[in-house]
Amino acid sequence: MTMRVRAAVAGLALVTAASGFAAAAVAQESAFGPSDAEHTYYWISNKANLPLFVQYDYVGMKRVAEELGVRVIVAGPTDFDVPGFIAAVDQVCAQKPSGVSVVGGWDPSLTEPVKRCMEQGVPTVVDDGDLPDSGRLAYIGTDWTTVGEEQARTMMAALPDGGKLATMSIINAGNMREAVAGFTAYIEANGGGKYEIVANEDDGGDAQRAAQVTAAVLAAHPDIAGIAGFDSESGAGIVTALREAGKEPGDIRVTAMEQTPDFFKTAQEGWVDAIVVQNRELFIYYAVKLLHDYNTNTLRSAGLSAAEGGRPIPDTIDTGVLLVTKDNVEQVLSALAAN
Repeated sequence: MTMRVRAAVAGLALVTAASGFAAAAVAQESAFGPSDAEHTYYWISNKANLPLFVQYDYVGMKRVAEELGVRVIVAGPTDFDVPGFIAAVDQVCAQKPSGVSVVGGWDPSLTEPVKRCMEQGVPTVVDDGDLPDSGRLAYIGTDWTTVGEEQARTMMAALPDGGKLATMSIINAGNMREAVAGFTAYIEANGGGKYEIVANEDDGGDAQRAAQVTAAVLAAHPDIAGIAGFDSESGAGIVTALREAGKEPGDIRVTAMEQTPDFFKTAQEGWVDAIVVQNRELFIYYAVKLLHDYNTNTLRSAGLSAAEGGRPIPDTIDTGVLLVTKDNVEQVLSALAAN
């Protein structure tokens, strides 16, 4: 965790009726910018204090709040609770803030609450995983098919002779389904029939569960050659299970998603061949900028204002990905330590 966000997340807890959220869990003290700002924007997610979010997304919130002089507030359950997440979106939008960014990749059921926000006149964008049928103003985040393709490309390079593969993710999350589909399609199109995907497992976004699932995969497929993890907790659980099974780095090839800086050391140590970094600091940074532009830039589309149905902001911002491997991990670790 960087010093920039440490103070903002000290004492994370659940805030209930005292702050107007009878059912929704809010990460206490995770608010950025002046309390008397004219514009208040919310970022709402499941597992709102996930280490990945704290390390990256919160930094983007802090930066954009400071630059624009707006208030940015974190809301949502601090555990995996889709109904609680939906309730948080509904309750936040009922307060009519200046705008909302919903981390939409968790579940397609978030489509309806985003629709309700828009119907109430609350400008709403989606980040990290799109909800294309929600009527959202914009999507800001990763192309998850690219995530799958990058992991597949790395896996094939690490296993040129082929072998059995497994994937691990939050299996019902729309963005991760896209990633697994991208991984599978790339392997099938480019693998020459040398690779067999023997398991597609659900870790529920929990590192301990990911370790348990990995152990089960190892027992069922002792000749497994590679495992690809698609949520931020997958990689940590996979590596834990491999260590506990007495494996050595490189015995089973692993690709994964970014987590906290400590996890990048697994690439340095040879446990993980590539870690996909999503440029997460850009998600909420640009989400709030788009929402603020929507509210203030007075631009028109074909003469129509935003209130009249114009769209004075981009529909999609693809923030791209970066691969961390043994070739650049030391540079990444040094940069993270400096920040």
